[in-house]
Amino acid sequence: MPLPFLNMSIALKLENISKNFGSNQVLDSVNLQVNAGEIHGLVGENGSGKSTLLNILIGNSVIWNTGGYQGNIFLEGQPVEMQSPRQAVKAGVGMVHQEFTLLPGLTVGQNINLGRENLTPSTRKLLGQNLAFIDQARDHAMADAALKRLGVNLNPRVKPGNLSVSLKQYVELARETSRKYLRVLILDEPTATLGTEDMEHLISVLRELASQGTAVVFVSHRLEEVLALCDRITVLRDGKVAGSFARGAPDFRLESVTQAMIGQGIVAAKRGSKRFARGSESIRFEDFTVDMPGETIRKLNLKVYRGEILGVSGLSGHGKLALGYGIMGIYPTSGRAVIDGRVLNPRESMNKDLCFLPDDRRQAGLLLGRSIAQNIVFTAVHQQNKFLKFSLGPLSMIDRKSSIAYAEKAIKRFDIRCRSVYQKVGSLSGGNQQKVCLARAVAAEPRVLFVAEPTRGVDINAKQMILEALIHVNREQGTTIVCASSEIGDLKQICDRIVVMHEGEVFGEFPPDTSDSEFALAFSGKRTI
Repeated sequence: MPLPFLNMSIALKLENISKNFGSNQVLDSVNLQVNAGEIHGLVGENGSGKSTLLNILIGNSVIWNTGGYQGNIFLEGQPVEMQSPRQAVKAGVGMVHQEFTLLPGLTVGQNINLGRENLTPSTRKLLGQNLAFIDQARDHAMADAALKRLGVNLNPRVKPGNLSVSLKQYVELARETSRKYLRVLILDEPTATLGTEDMEHLISVLRELASQGTAVVFVSHRLEEVLALCDRITVLRDGKVAGSFARGAPDFRLESVTQAMIGQGIVAAKRGSKRFARGSESIRFEDFTVDMPGETIRKLNLKVYRGEILGVSGLSGHGKLALGYGIMGIYPTSGRAVIDGRVLNPRESMNKDLCFLPDDRRQAGLLLGRSIAQNIVFTAVHQQNKFLKFSLGPLSMIDRKSSIAYAEKAIKRFDIRCRSVYQKVGSLSGGNQQKVCLARAVAAEPRVLFVAEPTRGVDINAKQMILEALIHVNREQGTTIVCASSEIGDLKQICDRIVVMHEGEVFGEFPPDTSDSEFALAFSGKRTI
């Protein structure tokens, strides 16, 4: 049976797209075609060239500041050259970025309508288009309608700074899907921050958009999701098209796509068959609450034992991500958290016993303008006075030789793909940035490590490296790990037990070999009979 999108016109066509950054060729004669009404998957490892290709499509200045690109782009048969994001939007190309582009000083409604605000007719007539007043009420009403179409009930007058990552994702999506002349919608890891329920709803929204003729380019590391959603899949590897797969063909399956991505099989990380022996208590939560917008913990009573890896999961908005933010004092808390018999004060700016890797690594987890080496030793230097030549209160000096040597070892240990320890972290791919975050935590040698969404937005190979690194840190350094993740499959690989959060409380505790169906019931607040 022919697929419906095959009878439609070509929305986007790329011919022999190539791009060099100096002597480094990141794209080599890439050819890609996306039809109107098609959902087209674009996959590849971190560093495969996906981000550069997307930057070309949306007119990112980094492309033109480095000599432009070679090849041709056609939209609905017409040649185009996107020299700015504004030009791309005007041509009908929208993009939801993996790393958010929201302006925190504006409201949600203002972000959604940015650049296409409604003007009050009277002031436009009196003062002209450029000086007319913005009709804030109409803007916020339209933003509210755009959010509701996505199934999101959010006040458009709030500012996005304190929203959860998943809500920020929906605001970005509402901004793009509310455009009148959207021809091609590009989504970069759109479901990485979403739980199962939110993800299923988003997929239904994308299918509805495609049925109306919009071409969707879906970029994701969740290969099972790509296979379930997309009509066709293009794989990039080392800047070239390594494979193309169409639904209905015999090779439209996970093994074929994975093989094209990496050229080899993947060995999954595994905690080991030896059952964790519950010993002394490491940290205890007593009626612990966290007031984090969109991820509130209403009441948490939980014991974490020394040397275990504890998984925390649940649907988006039920509190799983708030624990690390609360324990580090980033959001208001109440109740008690006790470590080794000592009551913690989350308002303390730093605590040498604890380390937290946030889910939003670019905004809260990294110093993007600093080098890899500076990022790796930062926490150890400031919390534990490590890597210092001398320390006299505010007068201290970093031992450059030892810090660089440690960073070089960490790069090899975590397989951080980079030019040198001096490369700025902001220029690394998402997976390599996550590895730098983990290397920073390991350098601090905390007793308890809180990790939020450690494999969000990273490729399948980097994911297994990160999971193996967490197991290694737990075994070799004896670090107790609390890992909050939407990826229940990841937690089942590495955890000793998994707790499921529902409506801000612990719904239940499960061994890692619990069936997916039982976890699905727990996520929705239901128990097996």
